[in-house]
Amino acid sequence: METINIRKADLGDASNLTVLKQQVWIATYAVEGIRTEFSDYVLSTFTVEKIRNSILDNNKFIYIAEIDNHLIGCLEIAFNVKCPVETETGPEIAVLYLLERYTGMGIGKTLLNRSLSLCDELKFISVWLTVYLKNEKAINFYLKQNFIDAGTTY
Repeated sequence: METINIRKADLGDASNLTVLKQQVWIATYAVEGIRTEFSDYVLSTFTVEKIRNSILDNNKFIYIAEIDNHLIGCLEIAFNVKCPVETETGPEIAVLYLLERYTGMGIGKTLLNRSLSLCDELKFISVWLTVYLKNEKAINFYLKQNFIDAGTTY
């Protein structure tokens, strides 16, 4: 397998991150096809300008995973978001997106572990995340990484 480079995102990554997030979001949530609501959401949420703002936001940290300078995944940590389940505190793993072709190779786990190490360095005791209830692959992944189901969000 080729060498995977994991690093902090910079402004030069904004276009690639935009396309990656659009593609992975559609693959995850539009499993029955494209609807106007999905298109409107993707085109308004995953824009180069919004991604640039996220990269510059001091309350977020974005790791990217690359192979041969090609973006294949990303993980975004948000430090200023309140957990919807009152029992949980700490930063949110807001995004963990990986191109489908690269799932099952340990890349998501590497991104997650890198982010957990950062949170540990910053003295956070726990992190939290939400997962789409129909995304069984992601749910199983997080359970294998010792995350627990702490409640339901809407």
